[in-house]
Amino acid sequence: MPDVDLGDVTLNYTITGEGEPLLLICGCGQPAVAWHMQIVPDLVAAGYQVITFDNRGVAPSSSPPAPYTLEGMAADALALLDHLGLDQPVRIAGHSLGGWIAEILAIDHPDRVKSAALMGSANKPTAWEIAITTVERDIAALDANLPPLFYATETLRYLPIADIQNDDIVSTWLMFTADLPPWPNPGALGQYEAALAWSTDPIRTTRWPEITVPCLVLAFEHDVDSPPAKARVAAETIPGCEYKEIMGSGHIGIITHAGEVSAHLIDFFGRN
Repeated sequence: MPDVDLGDVTLNYTITGEGEPLLLICGCGQPAVAWHMQIVPDLVAAGYQVITFDNRGVAPSSSPPAPYTLEGMAADALALLDHLGLDQPVRIAGHSLGGWIAEILAIDHPDRVKSAALMGSANKPTAWEIAITTVERDIAALDANLPPLFYATETLRYLPIADIQNDDIVSTWLMFTADLPPWPNPGALGQYEAALAWSTDPIRTTRWPEITVPCLVLAFEHDVDSPPAKARVAAETIPGCEYKEIMGSGHIGIITHAGEVSAHLIDFFGRN
C-alpha cells in the first residue's frame, strides 16, 4: 500500500485489479480496508481497476491539524488521481461522507468524473443528522478517553431497528466493535467538523441540478442518517439520475449487504 505526499497530508492508497479505473471514497472515519471485504473483489472480477484510499484523518493516511473541509478532501482525491496519471474522467463511488466528496467532484470537476454513485449520502439534512454530528464533533473536541463500549454502542444506529432488537446480532456486533481502538484526534475532530459544516450548509443541496455526469443514488431502507425518502428527492432533482434502494439494510449496507451494493454498482457503471 503506497503513500502519496500531497504537502499538508500523506494519503495511503491501494490499486487492485486491471481495467478501467474506479475510485472508491470512504465515509466518515471509515478505513479503506472495509471496501476490500467484498466490494473490491466484486468490482475487480467485473473488470475494473479499483483505487481505494484512506481519507485525511484516518490511519494509515496522516492526520494534519483540523479544520478539514469536504472541498479540501475532494481536492485530496483529485490530487491522488493526478499522482496516478488519471487525467481522463473516471468512475467514482462514495459512501456517506465519501458520497458528499463524490458529489463535490461531480459538480465542480465534471471533466474528471465519468459517472458517480452516491451511496447513503444524497439527502437534505435531517434534524437527527445535524444533532448526532454536533454531538460527535463536541465529543471529539473534548479529546476525552471514553470507554470503548461507548463508541461501539454508538455505531448500533447504523443497523436496522429490527437488528438492534435482536440480542444475538447486537452481541455479535459489540464483540467485533467494542475492542476497536477509539478514533484519535485530530482526525476525528477534523472529519466531524467537515461533516457538520456540510450538513448545515443551506446552499449545497441547491446545486444538485448542476450535476451533468450520470449519477446513481443508492439508498438503504433503514438508513437513519440518509433516509430513503430524502434520497429519492435528491435523485429526482439530479438530472437523469437513477435511484436504487437496498431493502433490509441500514446505513452501512456497503458491509452488511455488500453483494447487493456491488451488483448495483456493476450494473450502473457497466452502462455509464
